[in-house]
Amino acid sequence: MTAAPTLRASGFAKGEIAGKVTLITGGTAGIGLATARRLVAEGGKVMTAARARDRARRVVAELDTDQAAFQQVDVSDEAAVAALIEATVERFGRIDCLFNNAGVEGTVGPMAAWSADDVDEVLSVNVKGAFLCMKHAAPRMQPGSLIINTSSLLGTIPMPLAAPYAASKAALLSLTRSAAAELAERGISVIAICPGVVDTPMMDRVSHAAGAPKPALAEMVCPSRRVMSPDAVAEVVASLLGAKGSVETGSALRVGPDAVEPIGA
Repeated sequence: MTAAPTLRASGFAKGEIAGKVTLITGGTAGIGLATARRLVAEGGKVMTAARARDRARRVVAELDTDQAAFQQVDVSDEAAVAALIEATVERFGRIDCLFNNAGVEGTVGPMAAWSADDVDEVLSVNVKGAFLCMKHAAPRMQPGSLIINTSSLLGTIPMPLAAPYAASKAALLSLTRSAAAELAERGISVIAICPGVVDTPMMDRVSHAAGAPKPALAEMVCPSRRVMSPDAVAEVVASLLGAKGSVETGSALRVGPDAVEPIGA
């Protein structure tokens, strides 16, 4: 695996992102929305996708309708995913980057607190959803394209109060490696990012359910012991898109407030 890269988008020329088309699932809040904003600001084109439509109009209007669009999708529904891919290509002509960012947290608590339905939903969205998006997007992507999967630091450490969620994120790391091996001959890179505690609506819900503020959660699980901004994660995504080939395909990157490094480095 390559040495720890320096991933910061601020040093990139706009031409490296301008005109590139990125499909972002989970794109109307948190990391997905921050990434959409960042890429549009750099001249990119973005298809945002999410299950709920309530924020979609506001988000697209904010981003600029010439460069951004929205498609409602449940990523666990294969027909809906296939329609999303077609809608993206129809609107923007191609897909240069797939950002698999859709995810659900499930329940916060010991295994006894998790219902079978909770587990099914977490695995269906977090793992099956990413798989389906890669399955249908990859055939429409050209050599040099990029797939980024949002895993989590929790997929690399024991997490007794969120075991199914952590397992889903660990599975996504394996899925990333397998997809990278399969798609390498087509010149498509697949990379996983593993942020810690990020200041998102999902983490707001987790914090409320756990009865602990986000800084306390970060103290428990993050090497930095700090809560990250979604903008910091978006900057890494923009860096990966702009710096083609800078990170070995199949890599999993630990994303912290001040450092990005390959897992296992």
